[in-house]
Amino acid sequence: MLHFSKFKYFEPKIEGKRKIYDNNIYTFDIETSSYLVLNGKQLNTLDYESLSDKDKEACEKRSCMYIWMFGINDIVYYGRTWDELKIFLNYINDNINITKYLFIHNLSFEFQFLKSEFNITDVLARKAHKPITALLEDYNFILKCSYMSSNSSLANLPKIFNLDVEKKVGDLDYHKIRHNLTPLTDKEMGYCEYDCLVLYKYILKELETYKTVKNIPSTNTGKVRRELKELTLTDFKYKKYVKQSINTDPHIYNLLVETFAGGYTHANRLFAGDIIDNVDSYDETSAYPYCMVTSKFPGTEFKRCYLKRIEDMSNRFAYLIVVKFTNIRCKYYNSFISMSKCRNIKGALYDNGRIIKADEIIISLTDIDFKFIYDTHYIDSYEIIESYYSLYKYLPKKLINFILDKYVAKTELKNVEGKEDEYQRIKGMFNSIYGMSVTNNIRDDVIFDNEKKEWSEVEIDNEKIIELLSSEKKKSFLSFSYGVWVTAHARNNLLRRVIELDEYVIYCDTDSIKLRTGYDKNVFINYNKSVEEKIKYVSNLLKIDYNRYAPCDIKGNSHLLGVFEHEGLIYNKYTYKKFITQGAKKYAYIEQEKNEEGIIEDKIHITVSGVPKKAKVGLKKLEDFKDDYVFKFIDKIKAKLFKKEKVAE
Repeated sequence: MLHFSKFKYFEPKIEGKRKIYDNNIYTFDIETSSYLVLNGKQLNTLDYESLSDKDKEACEKRSCMYIWMFGINDIVYYGRTWDELKIFLNYINDNINITKYLFIHNLSFEFQFLKSEFNITDVLARKAHKPITALLEDYNFILKCSYMSSNSSLANLPKIFNLDVEKKVGDLDYHKIRHNLTPLTDKEMGYCEYDCLVLYKYILKELETYKTVKNIPSTNTGKVRRELKELTLTDFKYKKYVKQSINTDPHIYNLLVETFAGGYTHANRLFAGDIIDNVDSYDETSAYPYCMVTSKFPGTEFKRCYLKRIEDMSNRFAYLIVVKFTNIRCKYYNSFISMSKCRNIKGALYDNGRIIKADEIIISLTDIDFKFIYDTHYIDSYEIIESYYSLYKYLPKKLINFILDKYVAKTELKNVEGKEDEYQRIKGMFNSIYGMSVTNNIRDDVIFDNEKKEWSEVEIDNEKIIELLSSEKKKSFLSFSYGVWVTAHARNNLLRRVIELDEYVIYCDTDSIKLRTGYDKNVFINYNKSVEEKIKYVSNLLKIDYNRYAPCDIKGNSHLLGVFEHEGLIYNKYTYKKFITQGAKKYAYIEQEKNEEGIIEDKIHITVSGVPKKAKVGLKKLEDFKDDYVFKFIDKIKAKLFKKEKVAE
């Protein structure tokens, strides 16, 4: 790694016709120190837990940059201050004053520092503080978030994309307080350099597919969107088919947004907080893609109708409805109605964000969700306040084949020597297909004010919504209603199994069910048979080869879409030896694994939203996994030190 003063002039790689730009690969990263200030004294962040509640509230949390790294292809330069960075950027811009693309992994972090030092304009973001791209206007650099593009941590990029470099994990102690004059060891400098080199190698790998830095999609979902767009660009039959399903009425659009719900993630209140022995887990194979290639979706614009009863609904139509339920009570131990999706809630009893019973609620639903709620609740009465219908159709055959192409390729390439890169690319695209279907391009404007250095969100009005919807209809790429019904179909597939196994279900998450002993395995056997029958019917109806729904891997094993598979059975009869959950996205379990000596041991694992999985080192026993338990980062540090000492021995 070279000091910025040793900058070497280099040639631009000019691309573009009307607007030229440089195709050299530029990468950027910073290292920062976080610390506390209490009563004028500087403290290490590790001291925070030892402070009193009063001191915790009084102390200030601060952070400073102590080194920046800037890669120009495979040469990495560094400096220690923002002023030095500005000098260096002027070097580059004097050398190449056309547009340049600068890749930053997790731009949202660096942005918090850059915005205070530079003029940043043309910020594209879906949410405040989450920029995807931006313009460093004084130096002709377009900033691009490579994390958004790859959907992977920097440490995982070498493994996923088979790069010939690796991030130097663990070579930099993030809890040591440093500033721009703090000496750095060769090992620490190497850590800093390789952050840019890993990113350079990743972008180099992407150029094999996208040819220029400008063409690399800004998001992982954007990669699959672009391929489908190119495939359907001149397919007017496809466009006509999709166009029929795109709604331009802003009220319908708002109802669709209100109705959309994600996967079902919930713990059975019977078992929350209890340690359960011998737990099994079943995962549904590619649940969302399965729904997309076998189920029907709204195929025409929604039109007003006047439903009075559920019996008036026809299976030929998709319905978008607003319903008021009176004195509604769930029949099962598991509860299903999310309070966040309801309004006018009266007299409700809750189960960790789900409604067990209520005197009254109003909720917007698809016909699929309405039927499920009707079947799983005692209801004194209901009133359909609004209702709209659309003709049910399968997705365009070209889209179905596009999804199946990715599934077949992913299955056939898995574990094939020499095809690791291609497998990871296809796998990433296949996993992004659902995200593409629910991408909502009609959203409130997210604005960054460069003068005030502040974020804001401006709600778009109906006139703007109509304009954007009309634009979507002209493009005829995908209908947002497809995405709303994908999750509705998938939830129904999962939850119909949940009610069959109600008292045995411990926890669910989108496409998986965790169960205590005694459950009826025939529930999954019978469902899997129904999946096979449905695929045979649809493949015959649409004249698509059945084997595309059930491709074979390198060993000749067939993998049918949409079936439930038992998860993990290595050293134990059950998936987990012990399991405990405290609610949605909060669980811990014991698995049996072999240690370095080949001895089978019990190992604790955690899944807690917002907590790194490595934080499990602080959890010594499952009995401690309860409300108010604090995952202390100091435990992770101690574990690292212990590991280093053990290696040294």
